[in-house]
Amino acid sequence: MKNKIAFLTTIFPMNIQYLYDFFDSLKNQTCQNFDVIVVNDGYKEFGKIKSNYNQLNIIELKYSNTPAKNREYGINYCIDNNYDILIFGDSDDYFAKNRIEKSIELLRENDIVVNDLSLFDESGIYEENYLSHRLENLQTVDFEFIKNKNIFGLSNTAIKLNDLKGINIPDDLIAVDWYFFTLLLCEGQKAIFTNETVSYYRQYEENTVGIKELDEGSFQKTLKVKKLQYEALKDKINGIDTKLKELSDIKFDNQEKINYPLWWELT
Repeated sequence: MKNKIAFLTTIFPMNIQYLYDFFDSLKNQTCQNFDVIVVNDGYKEFGKIKSNYNQLNIIELKYSNTPAKNREYGINYCIDNNYDILIFGDSDDYFAKNRIEKSIELLRENDIVVNDLSLFDESGIYEENYLSHRLENLQTVDFEFIKNKNIFGLSNTAIKLNDLKGINIPDDLIAVDWYFFTLLLCEGQKAIFTNETVSYYRQYEENTVGIKELDEGSFQKTLKVKKLQYEALKDKINGIDTKLKELSDIKFDNQEKINYPLWWELT
């Protein structure tokens, strides 16, 4: 019996070209056995987009809440509708043709797949296989690796839903992905990294995360994100309260340069 596969995204008022890039990359996947689940938070006339991609089975869920709750709503929809595999992708990114096929392949022996990122902006791709500077292909990624930083985004991951129950994500969280995958890893799920497929990760001003070197502004935001993360996890994971206390000792002027920094990474 074939797996029932969902590709989940959220959309919002945004540049229409980003959506064309996104859906074009799904239309061209080497595996076409999937549904596209779209949580639509206020994007008007999405029907015009859908009509251009009749070959894709697009399921639109109209729902408007915080970014965290929008993600929660989409994940719980996939759980409630008995999907076996859930693949995440941001609607302002696009994906290598083999992304779904490679994710399914690696999920046969693993619970979570996190794939490489290639960075691009309006000028084109400027950094191929960014995460491979820090990880080896087929490396297992555990909680210790992401305790202080993150590589699991909601544009470069795929999971087996298995017996996953309905999830609840604090509505003020910024790093929803970091929180979600931390819980999965601490429950004993096995994650593997691959550079045999990539997500093309768009870098632009409206991207609230991005990957870049720290400046004063991004340092303060990182501290805020880490505080929210550790506050949300301190009653769930032993030792997180210590990480929370350590934040008060971290200052911008004592940060050393990190080569190829990961999300929310500080020295």
